[in-house]
Amino acid sequence: MASIVLITGANGFIGSYATLLFESLGHRVVPVDIGPRSRDLSLLPIKPSTIKLDITDFKRLHKLCRKKKVTHIVHTAHPNRSENPEVLDFSLRTMRNILETARELDVQRVVFASSGTIYGRLGKDPGSLLREDEPMALYPTLLSRSSKILGEWLGDFYALHRSVSFVALRLSSVYGPGQADGIGVAIKEGILGRECRPYLNQVPDDLIYVKDAMQAFGLACFFEQSESRVYNIASGRGYVEKDLERVMREHLPEVPFEIGEPLDFAAVADNRRSHILDITLAREELGFSPQFDLDSGIDAIAAWVRREKRRLR
Repeated sequence: MASIVLITGANGFIGSYATLLFESLGHRVVPVDIGPRSRDLSLLPIKPSTIKLDITDFKRLHKLCRKKKVTHIVHTAHPNRSENPEVLDFSLRTMRNILETARELDVQRVVFASSGTIYGRLGKDPGSLLREDEPMALYPTLLSRSSKILGEWLGDFYALHRSVSFVALRLSSVYGPGQADGIGVAIKEGILGRECRPYLNQVPDDLIYVKDAMQAFGLACFFEQSESRVYNIASGRGYVEKDLERVMREHLPEVPFEIGEPLDFAAVADNRRSHILDITLAREELGFSPQFDLDSGIDAIAAWVRREKRRLR
């Protein structure tokens, strides 16, 4: 029997691809969001219409899950990235609503899109591997990153004390077609003849192609047994700017470009020395196996842009 998967933030980048994934696997999908899907992401072959729902409203969320007989929840919704304490309030309220709904309706599993950025500053050498059991620096950091820690903490609490099956996926830098920023949109701009300035969020940057990230969501939702509630999901390799420059020149020789900086570079400049996420646990327990390197990932984005070129702006 097909599962019924509710996806929060279903119109966002991760949420759109999650909707596409679970639909392709034959499950019934209940996508919810409060904002529209971007023009670019709307080109993905997603069939189910998104239900407009504010997941900070517990009664409406609970009612929908009960009506649709939801069996799994994939939580990809996130607050805006402004450094405002409201991002913590949003994270607490939404995760509490999801976990309480899961508890009351016996939802089989909740999968949370967390982030590798929660590790913060650990005083380790750049490029060193980070395991899931590394200590996490809560300060100094950004509130948008701390909100992920809050979500994981609440999920652990419900798993330990409320018998809710909860898994957090700490994603590294996900890229792919339809991105609003980063490598995906830079390639689109270049192929369309506009300024092309791809960049890395940190150095080295553990880039993971969006289809590899989706593989992890599918595995985490339906694995039978595991000792762990958190997994690093990444490529397991750190790329530096010369890697990005090489791949762009080799695979997009017709596109003039310059390596750029993140849009919020001033906010992240002192945290750009990064580490690489150790994916051993995800390999061993979930069977996670990334299929894309930077070459094949950029090739896939370029192929998508060329195929959809007439419909892109």
